[in-house]
Amino acid sequence: MQYDVVFYVAYPYYYPHFLPIYEALQKEKLTSLFVLSQEQNTELMLSIANEQDLDYCLGDENVLETLNAKAMLFAKVPSETLQTKAKKCFLCHGTGTKQCGFEKALERCDLVFVEGSYRYEYYTQAFPSFIHKIKQVGYSKLDTILNVSQEDKKALQQKYALDPHKKTILYAPTFFPSSIEKMSDSFPDDFKGCNIIVKAHYLSWERSRYKKHVKKFEKWKRFDNCTIIGVEEYNLVPFMILADLMISDESSAIFEFASLDKPVIINRFLKLRWSYYLNPKKLFKRMDKNMDCYRSIGYNPKNYQEMVELTHHSIENPESFRQERRALAKEVCGTLDGDASKRIIEAIKEICER
Repeated sequence: MQYDVVFYVAYPYYYPHFLPIYEALQKEKLTSLFVLSQEQNTELMLSIANEQDLDYCLGDENVLETLNAKAMLFAKVPSETLQTKAKKCFLCHGTGTKQCGFEKALERCDLVFVEGSYRYEYYTQAFPSFIHKIKQVGYSKLDTILNVSQEDKKALQQKYALDPHKKTILYAPTFFPSSIEKMSDSFPDDFKGCNIIVKAHYLSWERSRYKKHVKKFEKWKRFDNCTIIGVEEYNLVPFMILADLMISDESSAIFEFASLDKPVIINRFLKLRWSYYLNPKKLFKRMDKNMDCYRSIGYNPKNYQEMVELTHHSIENPESFRQERRALAKEVCGTLDGDASKRIIEAIKEICER
């Protein structure tokens, strides 16, 4: 069988980017197959595939080479040894300023998608010989949020037992460097008048070196206004729909949420490993310095108590930083009309017809 598009899913967190595109393919009655890697969280990826009623198989790039497909979509740069007649298309699994392997993607792929003007201008200027491969389309992950109905939102509130009369705060930290360990054990109690949702990176749950993260979550779970989202919930999108404000640190989710014109708090108090204190150059290499130009989209508290105060202020004054958020949305996420997935499909169809 020939497939119009094959999705290569190396990690569970690629699904939120791929599923809106899959839904748009379905509407056009185009065929697709999801190839699920057996290296990371295979059980969870199988569960998601079955829940979404996807056509799928397990495998790696060796399996991809056996498939008859017009196009293959990657969120991780394919190896240079991959042999396929299909058009190779790259869609980065996160937005913002991180490079995500774009240089290698431009060399190895036939089509490279970018979201907004920031990445488009950067890569077309840096690699003018590849300009024909670069397509600015918007951010597919946000299509789900932009197209959500009020009925869907109410159903989500009921699913997670949230009080619809309270504001909802989403704490979505990354795993390293993270602010989790420097957050108070009574964090939910400092926001009694709000619903608190904690959605951590899956590595906080899965790697033993982050066991202190899990201990912190267990303490927060005891508060009635706090919902801890486990590793089985792979998708941040439902919680971005529900939240009125996001607290994070070094996660690119900050860009996604702020682009929805909702306030963000960017924690600057981070727990580092001793090796980073002894060798600061390791930290500079780890951190994305390009992100600094966008830290003006919200408050950047230097300690926990400052975070509490600024979060309360932002909840009551959501219009603060609105101009900065709107500028960010255009530059980083591009056109926010809920149709990024459609533009991706049109670009794939066009290149397959050449």
